[in-house]
Amino acid sequence: MNAAPAMLYHAAPLHYLPHILQCGMLRCANVLAADGVAPRAGAKRRDRMLGMHDWVHLSTKARTPLLADKIRRGYAHALLIFDGPATLALPGVALLPQNTKAWRSRAAFEPVTDPAHRERLLDEHLQHGRHPSLEILVQYALGLDTLSRVTLIDADEAQMLRELTVAMDAARSVPISVEPELFPGAAAYYPQTRDAAAAYFDACRVSGHLLAPPRIPFD
Repeated sequence: MNAAPAMLYHAAPLHYLPHILQCGMLRCANVLAADGVAPRAGAKRRDRMLGMHDWVHLSTKARTPLLADKIRRGYAHALLIFDGPATLALPGVALLPQNTKAWRSRAAFEPVTDPAHRERLLDEHLQHGRHPSLEILVQYALGLDTLSRVTLIDADEAQMLRELTVAMDAARSVPISVEPELFPGAAAYYPQTRDAAAAYFDACRVSGHLLAPPRIPFD
């Protein structure tokens, strides 16, 4: 593929990260729900109506309106950063010209899988600024083989994640960085859910295994 962004991004709540890293994949909302993991309440009905609940969603930009809203609310989140060309080369990857908040009709949200059409959409997006909310879709689950790093908004949250993944042997060797510049509104960030995530991480360490993610607000 000639047109490909260098990196692709997926935002996830901090308290979901240990399970993502342990199972070695990002899973779609439908699969998560079957395992008792709550999807984003704001997207659940919309994704079901549009047939998008079987897809993992990635963005070509880190600083999305979705992530800006989470940071503004103080919901502790991480960014999973994937190698763009390698991820787009995986079988079954599709494109969506606009994210599902631009709700018009189900027909407008048919994933684009045709290689020539995908190439054209990416070129229009990357070279000409069209389709500003374009998403990359992977059906059912995306393994972490093309994951470059996980980044957090501050050092405290990064250290929490490092300590738990080491204690629980919950992840392969994945670089964990601190890059506030990738998080919109980082300068005004005041964590509302960090203490709850820290308590969950502590409970996992005490129990000796990863517990089910608690229902910490993230949407």
